Amino acid sequence: MNIFRGYAQKSLFVYGGQTSVATQKLNEHTQIYFQESVIRDMKNRYGAILACSPEMSIPSVPVSSDGEASTASIKGVSADYFRIKVLEIDEGRPLNPLDDRWGRHKAVIGKGVEQALFGKASGMKKKIAIGEALFEVVGILSSEDLFSLQDRNSVYLPFSAFQEQFRSGETALSAFCLSLTPDAETSEIEKDVKGYLAHRYGFDPHDENALYVANIESQTSAFEGLFRGLEVLIWIVGICLLLSGIVGVCNVMLIIVKERTNEIGIRKAVGATQASIISMMMTESVLITAGAGIIGVVSGLGVILLADKFLLPLLDTAILDGFDIDGMAVLASLLVLCLSGVLAGLFPALKASQIEPVDAIRYENRD
Repeated sequence: MNIFRGYAQKSLFVYGGQTSVATQKLNEHTQIYFQESVIRDMKNRYGAILACSPEMSIPSVPVSSDGEASTASIKGVSADYFRIKVLEIDEGRPLNPLDDRWGRHKAVIGKGVEQALFGKASGMKKKIAIGEALFEVVGILSSEDLFSLQDRNSVYLPFSAFQEQFRSGETALSAFCLSLTPDAETSEIEKDVKGYLAHRYGFDPHDENALYVANIESQTSAFEGLFRGLEVLIWIVGICLLLSGIVGVCNVMLIIVKERTNEIGIRKAVGATQASIISMMMTESVLITAGAGIIGVVSGLGVILLADKFLLPLLDTAILDGFDIDGMAVLASLLVLCLSGVLAGLFPALKASQIEPVDAIRYENRD
C-alpha cells in the first residue's frame, strides 16, 4: 500500500503495445507510439485531466562526477510528472516547466546516485556527466520509505533534454501518464482515453493488446478489497478460536465443580448463599482465562519485538516496513479474554449454585 501512496490516486499510466487486430490504417503486430502533440491535444480535450507527462527511461546508463562513476536509470519527464508520481524531495527542488521548455541541463537524482558519486557530501548544485553532456543537480530524492527505495538509483531529466541527449530529437513516445481531478471517474476517463488514442492512431478500440493502461485507483481498490477480505478471514478464525477456548474453559470448570461437589455442599450447609457460590466460581473462571490470556499476549509481544529487532535486519528486505504493536488492540484482547472467562464460567457457576448439601454428602459417600 505504501507503493500506491507514491502515486496520485486519480492517475493513469498509459503504455503502447502491439496491435493484435488489423485495421484500415494499421497492420497486425504494429507497435504503438505516441506523439507529444497528440498528448497535448488530449489534455486540452478533457477537462478532467489535471497534469500530463511523457515518460521515457533507459535502465542502465553510466554517470560520473569528478572521477567517480556509477550507473543509473535515466528518466525523461516533464514537470507535471512530479504531480502524478509523488516523489519526495529531500533537498533542493523538482524539475519545473522552464527546465523542460528551454531544455535546461538540470537533474533530480536519487540518494543512491548521490552516495555513489559524492560519498557523504551533498550533491546539490554539482555537475554530473551523463553521456557526453553535463547536468546540474537541482534536487535529491528522499529514500526514507519503501516506495522511494525504487528511485535511489534513478536520475530524472527534463524531457526535452532527455530527447536531445538520448533520442536525437525523436518525438515518438512509448509511455505517458496523467492525473485527474478529484471528482473524475477514472474508469470513464480510461475508456475515453483509449477511444481517443484509437481514433488518432487508427487501431481497434477493442484491441486489448494495443494499449496497456495502469489505473492506480482501481488497482488500489483491488488491493484494499483483498486486505479487507483478509481482515474478515482473520476475524472469523479468531472468533472460532475464541469460541473453542470458551468451550474448553467451560469443560474445565464443569470438571472442577464435579470434583468440589462436597466442598460446595459444606459451604452451603454452613450458610453460603447461591450468590457467593456463583461469585466464587465466576472469579475462578475469569482468573484462569485472564491469566492464560496475559501469558499468551506477553509471549506474542515478545515474539514480535524479537522479530522486529533481530529478524528484519537479517532478512534485509524492503517488503516489510516493520512489525507494529497496537496498544488498543492489546487492551481490547485482554478485555475480550475477561468477558470470555465470564461466559465460560457462567454455566458451571449456575450448576454449582444448585447443589444441595444433602446431595453433596451422598455424592461424597458414593465415592
